[in-house]
Amino acid sequence: MVMKMLFRKIVLVVLLVSFMALLVSCSAKKESTTESGEKIVRLTLNHDGSTTHPYQLGSEKLKELAYEYSDGSLIIEIYPASQIASGTKAVEFVQLGTLDIALCASTSMVNFVKEFGVIDMPFLFKDKDEVFAVLNGDVGKEIEEAAEKAGFKVLGWADNGFKCVSNSERPITKMSDYRGLKIRVPETDTFIKMYEALGAVPTAMAVGEVYTAIQTGVVVGQDNTVANFVNNKYPEIQKYLTISDHIYTAEPFVMSTDKFNSLSTKQQEALIRAAKEACEYEIQISNQVDEDNLKIVKDAGVQIVYLEASELPKIREAVASIYNANEKDLGNLIRQIQSQLDE
Repeated sequence: MVMKMLFRKIVLVVLLVSFMALLVSCSAKKESTTESGEKIVRLTLNHDGSTTHPYQLGSEKLKELAYEYSDGSLIIEIYPASQIASGTKAVEFVQLGTLDIALCASTSMVNFVKEFGVIDMPFLFKDKDEVFAVLNGDVGKEIEEAAEKAGFKVLGWADNGFKCVSNSERPITKMSDYRGLKIRVPETDTFIKMYEALGAVPTAMAVGEVYTAIQTGVVVGQDNTVANFVNNKYPEIQKYLTISDHIYTAEPFVMSTDKFNSLSTKQQEALIRAAKEACEYEIQISNQVDEDNLKIVKDAGVQIVYLEASELPKIREAVASIYNANEKDLGNLIRQIQSQLDE
């Protein structure tokens, strides 16, 4: 009798343990998969903008839509203001798998995929309509294909904007005004060569280092978009802003092909669809804030100036050497763009 009772207790304990293990297993499965059985994937996304920048709003839209279109299986965690990395380092982290998605400038991508450099050619585009007609056309596809061969997946093209130049020594309205100015530039050869051709002294550095570099006198000015000029609080430490629109830099959402290919087909389709719509949203927001930002700059006491029209032929002639230097790698793409824009 005692043995029977003991046996029953043992059976009950075994059943109870088995039941608890089953509950834990079911709970773990529920937490790691959706109701439809799709594996839940968490993705990290880093960008250089502040929490009020169009980059952040576009990233939030991507997060929202990716979750919706994947039926909850894609969860994106956003890290603004270069919390994980900035510039070229962010792209390296994507390459290494430390970061899943980088919203990064074409000027950072060119260090890994030379075809991105065609976007950064000086005075190539006159407005954003021309830019996105090219990026959403055959040239854009060629750049994306080159990126995939290098291990990167371009999810979509967001707006960074046209570059301007600020400094605290003098207004830049003509070519001679550039002479001798120590200007921070993005980490790419095109910007370095352009400013050298104009007589300035360029210093390449990631955007996260610029504010301190200006404060400490490492540089006296910087090259950036008006949106970044405002959001990075440069009006606090700069006196003059020249609306030169010398180079347009795109802002693609980029992830590694390995990470992208690890997603299910449904998740890949959801992410691409979400990125396309998020980019359209970000571009719309970016266009809306352009005018507002110029007012903010003016109200902050920064003097806004423009390059004199009579100086543009001289400036274009000075930077023509950059086109010649890139003939081997980018000549065909440059001519495709020029042909498309001339149509």
